[in-house]
Amino acid sequence: MAESKPYIEQKELHAKAPYRAAMLTQPGNLRQALKDAQADASKSLIGVAHGIPSTFVTKLIASAKPDFIWIDVEHGMFNRLELHDCIHAAQHHSEGKSLVICRVPKHDEISLTTALDAGCAGIVIPHVETAQEVKDFMKGMYFGNGKGNRSFSPWNFTPGLTTSLYPNDPYNVQTANNHICIIPQIESLKGVENAEEIAAVEGISALMFGPGDFMIDAGLDIGELLDGKPSPKFLEAMGKFSAAAAKNDVPIFGGVMSLDQIPYSIQTGMRAIAVQFDVWGLARLMASSLEEGWKCAKAFEGNPKPSLANGQAKPE
Repeated sequence: MAESKPYIEQKELHAKAPYRAAMLTQPGNLRQALKDAQADASKSLIGVAHGIPSTFVTKLIASAKPDFIWIDVEHGMFNRLELHDCIHAAQHHSEGKSLVICRVPKHDEISLTTALDAGCAGIVIPHVETAQEVKDFMKGMYFGNGKGNRSFSPWNFTPGLTTSLYPNDPYNVQTANNHICIIPQIESLKGVENAEEIAAVEGISALMFGPGDFMIDAGLDIGELLDGKPSPKFLEAMGKFSAAAAKNDVPIFGGVMSLDQIPYSIQTGMRAIAVQFDVWGLARLMASSLEEGWKCAKAFEGNPKPSLANGQAKPE
């Protein structure tokens, strides 16, 4: 029997997690990851969008070790405990490789607090229309020192045992303030109008566009986008959004509807890309598998009986 080495000596088994925090209950350094991706497009973050409220699904996603897992609390039915556990599951089952980003409802302090306390590394604020909204939201995301008024939780650390990457940080305050990102999402006519001033807000780490809500707000047909034929009005809005991000050297966060869109997305400034949505991916997998099954069955039309060869049933 071949002699095995201890895990610590088999470095090839260790997950490469350059942005993880000291502990997997703390937020990973999404801020630095986005900076690195903005400086070098080859380091663009590739992730998965997570809308199924299940820690079991989180574990499956995390086992693939995507660069990030985007949990949508605005539209996904995550309760408070489930959200907390999904964030921990994402970080532990990816061994710190997957950075967690949460989109929380705009005025839901409970979801925001839960996500931050659990160790979420990025917060997407939906329906942002002004720079002042971003500045006001920031106050609840960061601890003191002129940054904000986030409430300190006594349950996020164990005195004498919790560690940090930063000196003199036994309560994980510096980890949070240095790692956590704010990502405003623009998805209305007013938001696009103010995109440049939103992108210029000091402290934001990325921008996101919401095509569905924008098209509804602008009175456009969402079907045009799904059919790959967006209207000139939509393209003009996307141009203003992208120009604002580029002018302020801010990376774009978002998702693609098909894998062939990835190269174009990177070329146009997207540096954190959800390449799969769990609901869509699962539904498409089931649909394509069923379609293949029905196709195979159809080929046997008019030949309902199996034939026997060497005692084995086989189609005629």
